[in-house]
This record gives sequence, C-alpha cells and structure tokens, in this order.
Amino acid sequence: MPAAEHFHQPTTTLIEPVLGRFDQPRERPLRLRLAKASPVLFQLGADVVAVVSTMAVFYLLRLRESTFHPAIRTPEFFWSVLGAAVVYWIGLFWLAGLYRNWLVRSPFDEAFAVLKAVAVGGAIPMVAMLLDSGWLSSKLIAYTALVGVTVVALRYGARRIQLRLRAEGIITFPSVLVGDAEGIADFLAHSNRHAAYGYAIIGAICDDHALGSEVPILGSLEELSSILARLEPSVCIVAFGRADHDRILALVNAATERGTQVMIVPDLYHVVMGTVRALSLYGVPLIEVSPRLLKPWQALLKRAMDIAVSAVVLLVGLPLWLLIALAIKLDSPGPVLYTQYRVGRGNRPFKLYKFRSMTQGGQWGATWTQFNDPRVTRVGYYLRRTHLDEVPQLWNVLKGDMSLVGPRPEQVEVVENIVRSVPYYNRRHVVRPGVTGWWQVQRQRGLHPELVQEIRSRLHYDFYYIENMSLRLDIEIMVRTVVVMLSGRGIA
Repeated sequence: MPAAEHFHQPTTTLIEPVLGRFDQPRERPLRLRLAKASPVLFQLGADVVAVVSTMAVFYLLRLRESTFHPAIRTPEFFWSVLGAAVVYWIGLFWLAGLYRNWLVRSPFDEAFAVLKAVAVGGAIPMVAMLLDSGWLSSKLIAYTALVGVTVVALRYGARRIQLRLRAEGIITFPSVLVGDAEGIADFLAHSNRHAAYGYAIIGAICDDHALGSEVPILGSLEELSSILARLEPSVCIVAFGRADHDRILALVNAATERGTQVMIVPDLYHVVMGTVRALSLYGVPLIEVSPRLLKPWQALLKRAMDIAVSAVVLLVGLPLWLLIALAIKLDSPGPVLYTQYRVGRGNRPFKLYKFRSMTQGGQWGATWTQFNDPRVTRVGYYLRRTHLDEVPQLWNVLKGDMSLVGPRPEQVEVVENIVRSVPYYNRRHVVRPGVTGWWQVQRQRGLHPELVQEIRSRLHYDFYYIENMSLRLDIEIMVRTVVVMLSGRGIA
C-alpha cells in the first residue's frame, strides 16, 4: 500500500490487454489426472469408511441405553447422524490440509497431522458442551479417540494399497530430470529406483548430450517449456552440479507455470546443516516446490478477512472518500479515479482503481515516479504521503482481483519487459497481488534507482512473503502499513 505509482498510462483510452506471453497449462489426459489425484482419492475413501464405521459402531453401542427417546432409534435419525458425521469430519480434514500427496512423507508425519485435526474436531463440541451446561462427556472423548485411531489405521492401509498399485505400474507418474551432466549423474548414482513407486523417469533435459547414462536426452534447457508442453510430465526433478541461482529459478518458474510439480536436489551443505526441510524421493533428499502456499482453512480465513476489512473501510469511511473525490475534482481537471490494467494471479490482467494524484494529460509514459514529481497535484501530494490514493483498490479486493496483503501488482507492459531480463519474475503471480505487502513496509527510499536493480530487490521481499505466507504475517504487515500511513512516510 505505501508504494507509489512507478509507471503510468493515459486513462482516456483503456483497452483490455491479452497476455500472450504467459501460456496457461493445458488440460492433462484423463489417466494422468486420475493418477495425480489418486492420493487424495485413497485418503478420502479411507476417511469416509473410518468415519462411517466409527459412528455406526458408536451409535449401536449407545442404543443399549434405555434412556434414549424412541425417535433416536429410527433409521431416519441414524442416517442423518451418519451424514452429519461424514460432512463434519471430511470438511474438517480438508480445512486442515490432509488431502494431498502424503506418500512422499513419513507415515508418522501423516498420523500426527491426522491426530491433531481429530483433536481439534473433538474439542469443538466438548467446549460447546462445557459452555452450555458445564458438563463434559467421557463418551465423546472416547468417540474422538476412536475416530483418530480408525482414520490413522485405514489411511495406513490405503497407503500400502496405493504403493502396491504403483509398484505394479497401475499408477504411474512420468518424471523428467532437468540439470547438467554432473548433477543428473550424481542423482542417478545415489537414487534408489524402488524407493518411490510409480515415479518413472522418461528422460533428461540437459545441455550436455553426451550424458553417458541409460536415461535418454529429451532436449536442451532452452527447450524446457516446449518439452514440458509436449510430454506433460507429472514431476520435474532439478539436479545441478554447478549452476547460478538465477538460471535455476528461471527453470523452476517455467515448470511451475505449466502446473508441473517441481522437486530440487538441494546443495549438500544445506542438507548437512539442516537449513532446508527436505523430503525423500528415489532415496535422495529433495526440496519440493509446493503450489499450495496456505492450508484451505487459512486461505478461506484470509479471503474472509479481505472481504470484511475492505467492506468496513469502504462503508465507514465513505464520507471521507467523497470529500477526497470532491477535492480532486476541484484541484485539477480530470477524472477522480485513475484506472490501469495490472497483472494479477495466474498472469491474468485486471483493472486497478486509485484516486488520481497526478495531472491529467501529463507525461504518462513508462517512467519511474520521481521524488517531488512535478506531475503530482496539490491534493495528490497529501494523498500519496498518506497513501490514501490506494483506497479504491479495496474495491479490487472485494471483487477478488487483489488481496489486502500480497506482492505489488505491476503493469502488463512492464511485466512483459521485466520477464525478458528476470525470467523467474512470474513466480510472484502464484498469489493475488496486494494493496500492501512486505516490500511496501520494508523498502527504503533511493536504494535501487535503476529498474532491474529495483525489481530484483523487490523480488527478494516478494519471494520471502510467498514462501512464508501466514495469517500472522498478514496481520503484521497490515499493522506496519497503518503505522506507515499515520507517519506520512509515503513518496509524493
């Protein structure tokens, strides 16, 4: 939110752009989509069986008590209770993020995650009962424990069945290796082909065509995007012996843009020092580049917070926003709102709204805004210093184009130019852009006056936010934003 407008376009002619450079992932074949969804399907099936069987046994045992009302013994009541239990527990497990590929992690990790979710699910009705009547049911505690044990046991059984199907080739995930000769050879030398059933290496993408291994060369690194588009592998394993970080980031970005799961062989130093959280695939420690940045319940809560805060600020502050609009109109000719297309989540353009803070008909080219820019109007000066010119973006938040917190959205043309110099720039578009963000509350004036330097500096903060997304961090950024606004430290 504190960031100023760096680039400007005329508002008189606004044509919605088309991002032809950013290809969207094509729909995968049905067999591959089913294979990719198989972990979730097995987990879901095991959970439904566990919840239904547990509730049925618990219900039948409780019927022995003569104190029940006759209506409770009817089949209609039984099926309604059974349906409610399935909806409750499956919904809770989904919100807890339990439906993903746990096969690449230890079964103990999955069991602990399940037990934590079950503990929360059992605590909710227990707390409600305590608040309502001050009574704690020992039978409810026993039921919760039974649910936890049954779900863990059946999930482990589903895990064993799925591994068996993968070992027999019924469920397969085509995988490609990406890297240099040294990294790929080292990976193959240390990998155990039977450690992760179902992951079948179909070839390597490498500039060194004399790799000297049994894995066929599919093409060069420059052909990565076209090869992935043609073969549509499920997993892309990045293994370099020597490579600069910029190149690795560019390759990872190209793969993730196509919806391919990416795993990176970490540097041995970082593995030994424990500075990365690695999982084991093929018997080799790998870092997973996960497209799921928040658990479902966190994503829902973040969106709910976006809607609630935006609606309250727009409605409660309506008299002030009308006064600002009037001041803008009286101060200089031109529209009250400044509109421009920016790049949002998934590289999709959207129309962004701001209070106009510059003169109409000035030099609106793709240039950086200067300190004390002569194009800034008198009213615009104060709007920019307090960042009130950003308030109309809350309408973008309500529409779902933006979030309260996220990377700063940039112009379509600017993004296309940046991607040519910084190919991994598009990684920041995996989340909704924000009215405010980590970069906006951390930046200092005049650190990187040149475009590329400024962009690289901004990406450092954007990637930090993306990889550490949490509701706690969002709240911290919003509090810092209010402090920046009240201090008037914006760029005018």
